[in-house]
Amino acid sequence: MQRIFLRKASILFALTACFFALPAQADFPLGVQYYEQSNFEKAYREFFQAAKYGDYSAQFNLGVMYYRGEFVQKDTTTGYAWLALAAQDKEYSEKSLHREIYDKFTNEEKKKADSIYKGLFDQYSDAAIEKNLIPVYTGGSPLSKRLRILKQVLPEYPSRALRDAGRGWVDVFFTVDKDGTTRDHVVQYSSGDYFTTAVIDALRGWQFEPTIIGGRAVAVNGVQQRFIFSLDGVPFDEGKIKKLMTEMREKAVSGNPSAKYTYAYFLDALPSFTHYTPIADSNENPNKWYLAAANSGSAISSFSLGRNILNGDMCTADGNKSMGWLLKAASQNVIDAQYLLALELFSGAHLEKNEEQAMYWLRKAADHNSPGNMAAKLRYAGILATNPDKDQRNGKLATTYLNQVNEEYRDKQTYYQVSAAVFAENGDFDAAVKWQIKAQKDAQKLNLPEQKINERLEAYGNRKAWREMP
Repeated sequence: MQRIFLRKASILFALTACFFALPAQADFPLGVQYYEQSNFEKAYREFFQAAKYGDYSAQFNLGVMYYRGEFVQKDTTTGYAWLALAAQDKEYSEKSLHREIYDKFTNEEKKKADSIYKGLFDQYSDAAIEKNLIPVYTGGSPLSKRLRILKQVLPEYPSRALRDAGRGWVDVFFTVDKDGTTRDHVVQYSSGDYFTTAVIDALRGWQFEPTIIGGRAVAVNGVQQRFIFSLDGVPFDEGKIKKLMTEMREKAVSGNPSAKYTYAYFLDALPSFTHYTPIADSNENPNKWYLAAANSGSAISSFSLGRNILNGDMCTADGNKSMGWLLKAASQNVIDAQYLLALELFSGAHLEKNEEQAMYWLRKAADHNSPGNMAAKLRYAGILATNPDKDQRNGKLATTYLNQVNEEYRDKQTYYQVSAAVFAENGDFDAAVKWQIKAQKDAQKLNLPEQKINERLEAYGNRKAWREMP
């Protein structure tokens, strides 16, 4: 997070004098962008959101805004309190800006400043934030079991695995779209590429009952499904699994964050292919180990914990706590966290709707040079091509992101439909029709709903670009 410039003319000035701080590179510069545009209201809101989750630079920036009276009423004592809170960080502490301001207060102002600081510290100190973000552990069922499946296609056992008597599993995360179809299939773990192909091919044909919140259909993100491949009569050796888990736990107890994450992940996985049943509030709850790993610096654990809290997997669902962990992971450049944040901020189903923040995180996810962010690139290209707000549309940029996605991308429905939308936005309606017909044929093969696909096809045939809210 960048810090706002303060200018120091002389330490002899009274309290209205300004002080100086060096700038820092921002991981989340949206608030700074608003500030530089003099949009102080939006800047304040962005800074406050980051500050309440422990971002020292955001806390510092709030102090500056209170000190200057930007968007908020000028209040030097509250400004001091936020600057002092930021001084939990060694860098801000050593700069002593908060102490310089405090030393110029009268005794009455010091008393007021101390009281405000105590209130902020009680709420937003590192220890308080850490405590507030601890999930409430439960034995709740996974999100995938709480959604109603209308059509389920079982994956074919790969012939290569049959020849080798191979066993394994695939963990895949996906989005259930507004119409109940699946998209954005992201494989977290797979025992082999042939298992992965079989799973994605099957999952593309699944349909769920649409989720309705506030009277409207919403996309459900971060749905996890585990597919087990095991030949009849050849069960998993639970004795070996138990021994392996004992070894993993020993490493997790005394090991590094990676060992804690690995143990948490396998605790998460075991119920799907063994008789293991986790106890809700016990050391076997995977979220306890994700928490331990996240607090030890594991970014992927912060994401896993945020996703589980978002969906109420083995814990109580809590959008505020989920936001804290997802923001932490996203700021550490975890693509999946950035993408999930974007989807949820667009939707407003679990987190407060904020399209500008959503676009920021989606762009961050799409800009990574990684094969793991093709879903983000496609989603960003689609929004750039179809957004009803002309200031948000950019056909040329949409083409740039679309061209970064391999045509063999497994989520063919999304690829075909985004391709059609991008060509239409750029005025090439013949190409748009061609791509939309591919989407139509693919949907017919999978027996998926065609109404919306056909509506888009009709629009392109009539030389009209498609418009749709994110």
